[in-house]
Amino acid sequence: MAIQLTPLLDRFDTAIAALREQHDARGPGFSIALVADGQALRSVHHGQANLEWQQALAGDTRYYLASESKPWVAALVMQAVAAGRITLDADMRAHLPALAGCTQPVRLGHLLRHTSGLDDYLYLWGMQLGHDEDDLVTQAQALALIRRAEDVDFEPGSRHDYSNSNYVLLADWLERDAGLPLDALARRRFFEPWGLHDTGFENDPRRVLPRRARSYRLDPARGWLDRPVNLASWGDGGLWATLDDLVRAEAQWQDDWRRHGAQSLLGRCSADDCGRFGPADLMYRFGVEVVPRDGGSLMFHGGAFAGFSSLVLRGLDEGWALVVMANVEGFDASASVWTGRLLGEGP
Repeated sequence: MAIQLTPLLDRFDTAIAALREQHDARGPGFSIALVADGQALRSVHHGQANLEWQQALAGDTRYYLASESKPWVAALVMQAVAAGRITLDADMRAHLPALAGCTQPVRLGHLLRHTSGLDDYLYLWGMQLGHDEDDLVTQAQALALIRRAEDVDFEPGSRHDYSNSNYVLLADWLERDAGLPLDALARRRFFEPWGLHDTGFENDPRRVLPRRARSYRLDPARGWLDRPVNLASWGDGGLWATLDDLVRAEAQWQDDWRRHGAQSLLGRCSADDCGRFGPADLMYRFGVEVVPRDGGSLMFHGGAFAGFSSLVLRGLDEGWALVVMANVEGFDASASVWTGRLLGEGP
């Protein structure tokens, strides 16, 4: 079912005009694209990537995607499932040393759907004495925290509790299975074949990246303050990308969906397991959230961390997608807000 593009574009333009009014172009801002049938109908940049040098945001500016990294990790895992290297029913205690202390089976499907019962390693990190919220957290530290927590908080599959630990563990499994770091694996499977030359997983946020945006929060007394990304873990986050690259990626995701439907990557990630690994009404599937609506369903995931925010919202049955990235704390990139802006409804 094709969507009526004219009203969609009109609502998009209205939303962008309002955002331009809200955000001073001399401060941090946003990059947003509306894509239909794999082509960008609108591509908008507003604000600065670096306030110290007044470098404007552009299509080749790298943003931190935070939890928008998770759909990419889930897609890599679902590729492995489709290839027969592992099953969704696999008890991950046999594959991951960090789960050695768990007394109940933690299945691959539980990790993907955030129904494992594992505590979030960022919560565990914050509970430790002597640690500041701006301290750098490494992948090794994240895995050690998960292992020290030992057991799950509830029976896996019985309820949903979003935990970044799940996707750190999925990254750990992917690396063990492939014998490659997560970035090299994603580059081989997705980024290089799809021509995404400015997209990559990083587990050292201090490393110099060309055209990297800084992120900021506004302090009423002190003005704009820099917000460093203090995560050296990946899987739950770690992905940096540009708007131009994500538009290119969307053409690939949508083409795969059109050609292969339920057997496409997004089809596998959005599949309904009918309560197999979580509550039957759970919207969070295998790395993406799915909301039924008239004319098809909405599929989305977003992220927010350290002043960065992101969202990819798709109406795949109608052939459109929205890509949102921002580098200013407090920017609302939620799916509910953008669904209201574009469609006059909420997930």
